[in-house]
Amino acid sequence: MCGILSVINQDITEKALRKALKTLKHRGPDEEGYYADKKNKVYLGHARLSIIDLNTGKQPIFNETKDLILISNGELYDFERIRTSLEKKGHNFYTKTDSEVILHLYEEYGMKFFKYLRGEFAFIIYDKRKGKILAVRDRFGIKPLFYSENKNRFIFGSEIKTIFATFLVERKLDIKKLRDNVCLVMDNEKTYFEGINYVPPGSYISVDLKKGFEIKKYWDINLPKSKEKSGLKSFKKYKEEFIKEFEKAVKLRLRADVPVGIYLSGGIDSCSIAGTISKYKKSKIKAFSIKFDNPKFDESAKAKRMAEKIKADYFEVKADRETLLENFEKSLWHSEIPSSNMHGVAKFLLSKLAQKHVKVILTGEGGDELFLGYDYFKKNSSYTFANAYMGKTFGNFKRKENSNDIAKKIGFVPLNEMGFLFSAKGQEIINSVFNKKHRLMLDKTHPINSLKEILDFSQIQGRNQLLKKQYFSIKGILAPYILVCLGDRQEMAHSIEGRTPLLDHKVFEIVKEIPINYKIKKDIEKFFFREAMKDRVTQEVYQGRKWQFMAPTLKVNKGKSKAMGKLIDKYLSKESIEAAQVFDYNFVRKLLFLQKITFFKKNINAMINNLLMYVISVQILHKKFISDFEKYC
Repeated sequence: MCGILSVINQDITEKALRKALKTLKHRGPDEEGYYADKKNKVYLGHARLSIIDLNTGKQPIFNETKDLILISNGELYDFERIRTSLEKKGHNFYTKTDSEVILHLYEEYGMKFFKYLRGEFAFIIYDKRKGKILAVRDRFGIKPLFYSENKNRFIFGSEIKTIFATFLVERKLDIKKLRDNVCLVMDNEKTYFEGINYVPPGSYISVDLKKGFEIKKYWDINLPKSKEKSGLKSFKKYKEEFIKEFEKAVKLRLRADVPVGIYLSGGIDSCSIAGTISKYKKSKIKAFSIKFDNPKFDESAKAKRMAEKIKADYFEVKADRETLLENFEKSLWHSEIPSSNMHGVAKFLLSKLAQKHVKVILTGEGGDELFLGYDYFKKNSSYTFANAYMGKTFGNFKRKENSNDIAKKIGFVPLNEMGFLFSAKGQEIINSVFNKKHRLMLDKTHPINSLKEILDFSQIQGRNQLLKKQYFSIKGILAPYILVCLGDRQEMAHSIEGRTPLLDHKVFEIVKEIPINYKIKKDIEKFFFREAMKDRVTQEVYQGRKWQFMAPTLKVNKGKSKAMGKLIDKYLSKESIEAAQVFDYNFVRKLLFLQKITFFKKNINAMINNLLMYVISVQILHKKFISDFEKYC
């Protein structure tokens, strides 16, 4: 795992490039590398976290003739086998890293090389022969890669802060995207900063230094169009195929020249990975878990019993209210996205603990998306994404008439609470949170239009309604939120490489063909996965119902917490809000007052509290990335 930076078609001094790369020190603390082609204005920088080939794996990496140059972040699996086949074809390697394989695959197969890439990755290839740049991101967007573009002048970076640290682009929040985010419309192509975009998951950007650029997909999820019914294979056959590929995905991710551990919760996903590791790893695995002070959210006892089952070394970090709040600003500096819940901070603290013992971690992200684990996948479910990730907020705010309108416009309702959020009343409340100077623009736009822009209707048409929700869950939540807030960014904040076996694309290709009635049976979510992993987990994990990894909701109230009081004084003051000019101070004051009223229904108080936490998070982003950026970089 590493950090990469590239400046294309514009000049930057080596000193400025090095300074910008320093903002990625947490991603690559072991060594730095640089390359400059001043004639063609191509500059590459790399910050390395050594995982494989600790001695000779420095980047950038060159081919034999020095006319192909690579900087890479992430891991390519099964690379030893691929390397051997390439050597037989005449390719010469001068390192033992997985990254070098990428370069020779491209050299051998050209633009057909994508199918050989298995893993989590983001990389840039400079093809001097053709005068082209190729920027590639893995299939699910596990590893980040951002870019800014202006008249074919590009800056690519593993994080937004490193692009800003070149001081070649303007720093400005995107108000429309912030509003859309409140409405749970999250874009996996555009960020919350104007002019800063993601290289989309499963896609690449090809830049011709003279002519222009294009963005193309090399892979998509392509859920089956067949109707909801059992397929030609039996449950047993699907189970056999899945277990074989899943075990391979786990074993491949144990390959490292440094210690490997696992993040362990009380859920079926991480416990299944842990149980599989114990079958193949001879030495004790190190397992890491979080203990919340609120018993409703704490699964540490289940995690500990699972660790005992597989005889793992168990480590635990306590995440109480004050600790979570005290680390909120640090967590947002790394995630670079707004958030209403502290689960990202909890993952930040967990990674801080793990860093003392290992450099590689296996995690369970993706299981709910693959096996339909969320309650909102169930028929007639009133459960919401906000229930899952922000606390019980919108339970009684569904608007059936507006949900019907959403369904007419896009063919399905991605999330239940969108009925209220997209309604006239919902939009009136949400838009009122923002500064009056933005109100006209927001009133003229609507999140339904943003939602239509981010959906690829060719991936929706002809699919079962539940599969449409699955598509949105993967593209509209997993990639732009979960893998950011709960994945790479919080892990790499402490120089930890996260690996996700359940998001191995070969595993996904098998799982997506498994009939829905095998995945959800008699209202039991993830039925297939539970049965497949039954002998690897504890009985309580096997029988337990789905519980999101979520931190306790913390009241935005000075009287509840010293740390919360500091955040309120710092970010919700009249001076702070009016300086940022994102939100309306008078409306925020109303929210603070209303939040203290106890006779409101709980979901109303929760909605108000989440809006206030969201405001604080955006205010923090503004301070760290806009107004005071020079202090932090």
